[in-house]
Amino acid sequence: MEKIYHYTSFETFKKIIEFGTFRLGSLANVDDAEEGFLLDTASQAPYTFVSCWTKDSEENIPLWKMYVDSDFAVRIGVSPDLLVPKLVDQYFVANQKNNDAHVFLMHRGGSRGMEFFSDVIYTDEPRLRIVQDYRGCFDEGYISSYGLTKSLYWKFQQEVRFIVQGVPKSQVVRRRGALLYTCCQEVMDNSLSTNINFIDMEYDVSKMLAAEIMLGPSTSGDDEKELKKFLDEKMPNFSGEISRSKVYTRPKK
Repeated sequence: MEKIYHYTSFETFKKIIEFGTFRLGSLANVDDAEEGFLLDTASQAPYTFVSCWTKDSEENIPLWKMYVDSDFAVRIGVSPDLLVPKLVDQYFVANQKNNDAHVFLMHRGGSRGMEFFSDVIYTDEPRLRIVQDYRGCFDEGYISSYGLTKSLYWKFQQEVRFIVQGVPKSQVVRRRGALLYTCCQEVMDNSLSTNINFIDMEYDVSKMLAAEIMLGPSTSGDDEKELKKFLDEKMPNFSGEISRSKVYTRPKK
């Protein structure tokens, strides 16, 4: 896939540029309440963090409406390798800004390549179970697709997402002979409390310099001037394309 697209407000876009990070929010706070639900144990959604995008290059009016609460809206189009985890000890993410959390990739077993970036899986059975049988073996569906399954009713989004998990360092108990990754998993397995609400990850600025930026359906000519002024000040080497939505909606004000 050449580009992925993210709908957001101009205010959030400014923070993305100024801080050089994308925010992965808790799966417990996404709009689909079924996400992260497990049929046989407590949800791991509070420890799972995602940044949601679409692979649909055609602008989508419902996405403008659902994910931007401001008239000054933008859609970012960029290469998926904008955000790549820099790893320590195979699974732990180094280019993240939360010093109070251990942040790590999903352990997908044999499903290599889906640990961090993946298509969402639309299915009529989005709720998973963590254990497979009376022996307590992990269910293959949980291993391969936890944090990625959504009901078929959401298929119009054509979503792709970046995904990590994270637990508070204060809740991790190190045991002799046990891997740090195992000790972090135990925090989730035991449903210990967490105060981690998001993970900010650094992105490749060179990719953002070539981004496509589309102004939303209710933006004004003055908004376009403000966007260009901001880019001139904060990203003087920006070489991407700026365009306007092909549809028009009434301002929310």
